[in-house]
Amino acid sequence: AMVDGPKRPRDLKTLSPRAASILQHNYYGWFARAERGIYALTEAGLAAIGPLPAAL
Repeated sequence: AMVDGPKRPRDLKTLSPRAASILQHNYYGWFARAERGIYALTEAGLAAIGPLPAAL
C-alpha cells in the first residue's frame, strides 16, 4: 500500500485498524516520517517487501 508513495495513517486504516500505531512505533525501522502525519517506506522497508512482480 505504501510502495506507490507516502501515506497518512488514516488512509491505511482500511487495511489495518492499527495502522497509526504500527507506523508510529516503527519497530523494524521500515517507515520514516516524511512530514507531519505522513509516512513513507525506508530502504529497509522496501527490502523487506522484496522484489515486486512486473506489471502485466
